[in-house]
Amino acid sequence: MAFALMLGSSAHAAVYRLPADGALIGHDRIIHSKASDTLLGIARRYSVGYWEIQAANPHVDLWLPGQGTRVVIPGRFIIPPVAHAGIVVNLPAHRLFYFPRPGRHDAPVVITYPVSPGEKGWDTPVGVTRIVRKVPHPVWIPTPSILRAHAKAGEPIARVWPAGPNNPMGEWALETSMSGGEIYIHGTNNPMAIGMAVTHGCVRLYPEDIAALFPVVPVGTSVTIVNDPVLATLQDGRLYLSIHPPLHSQDVPAKPEYAVISRVIKQAVGSANVAVDWARVRRMAQRATGMPELIGIEAGASAPAPAPHQHAGV
Repeated sequence: MAFALMLGSSAHAAVYRLPADGALIGHDRIIHSKASDTLLGIARRYSVGYWEIQAANPHVDLWLPGQGTRVVIPGRFIIPPVAHAGIVVNLPAHRLFYFPRPGRHDAPVVITYPVSPGEKGWDTPVGVTRIVRKVPHPVWIPTPSILRAHAKAGEPIARVWPAGPNNPMGEWALETSMSGGEIYIHGTNNPMAIGMAVTHGCVRLYPEDIAALFPVVPVGTSVTIVNDPVLATLQDGRLYLSIHPPLHSQDVPAKPEYAVISRVIKQAVGSANVAVDWARVRRMAQRATGMPELIGIEAGASAPAPAPHQHAGV
């Protein structure tokens, strides 16, 4: 695919053709770690975020997975139910989806990256905006509210952060029109935190991911930010569900309400005749890993054969 060649700076950039129906993309991988690996290092290598890699490997040590340990690389995602255009960010999934405008003879594709949204109290706004400016090597000027918050916490910060390796915005930034131009999609000088809700409202990417995204996103691109912890899609007669913990609850035992899960499933099914495995749905709600699972088959559709995992050495 020609577009994938433009993303060479991100070794495992996830570029997928859009399905003809439904919204499930990607595939999971199984790899085996080396003695020198950390789980976060593996996550970055495969463009997966902090929360995603932990949720997929709850019994693997974050810092010392060990030689030959089986590690799941979560790589299947359900795209939120909004227009497949421009940039879409789903906050509880810690995921960004970019839909480049296809050429006349090109199949439509989607590119996806893990992100860090705003922390509690500095929530990334939900809504529709657009890219108004592209800023290489940005200078970060903290807002007065950010300066006050750091001073109150006993951690005062500089009023101006010049471009360079210590700049929290990284090397590339896409300015949106949201919140008076204060919300950016940008890089970071702390890549280990990608996938955690740690920003002051902006959307952060791994340095190599924003470096790949920055040159291909034109000014004027739409940006849709949603808060959808529960996603379902009916694709090829098969019903898939993914459940993420509500935003800001990854470290506490909060789960999506069952009524919300039921409503999302029913919206995905529509008028189709689908047998839903509600016992599996309840188990998924308890785990809330965010990983899509098959929960139902449409009448007349054949059950899928188990998909083999891809294996790769690291």
